Amino acid sequence: MRSNVLWLAAAVAVLFPSVAAAQDTEWNRYTLENLAGVYIRAEADATCEAAGVSAATVQAEAEAALFEAVTVLTEQQMLETPGLPELRITLECAGGEDDVDAALAYSVSVRVQQAVQMIRDNQITLSEAVTWYATQVGVAERGDAAERIEETIGAKLEEFTAAFAAANADDEPGR
Repeated sequence: MRSNVLWLAAAVAVLFPSVAAAQDTEWNRYTLENLAGVYIRAEADATCEAAGVSAATVQAEAEAALFEAVTVLTEQQMLETPGLPELRITLECAGGEDDVDAALAYSVSVRVQQAVQMIRDNQITLSEAVTWYATQVGVAERGDAAERIEETIGAKLEEFTAAFAAANADDEPGR
């Protein structure tokens, strides 16, 4: 069993050398500036759901976690907000059998998507473009997978909260 986990970990390290990738630069934080809030949408594949991580639970927990730091919009409010700002949490899992000790590889992606307009031709509008993101992949034993995935989601939400706060901080006195 341990050899399966080690093999999966090695495969993840080779295939995904940037385990904790994030697009959190000054330019990307700028896309969060003056954002009225975000609608939170979570998606989880069947393997993640079978491991005990449901999209509905992730969405509810993310809404609660961000409540004080970011305005959480309903879907209707998001549709009425310029840019249609959405924070999408995507979970993908693979590997392992139903055996409790089997290894499970997972990917967590937290990204802000907004409607955007091209500068070179403002007649071109994209309904969804990723303007900020943070991702992480990992491997866990199936029995520990739900906890590890939830910890990873929490860490990525903290990254988003920090980026949002930095983008919306009052840098100038009297501003």
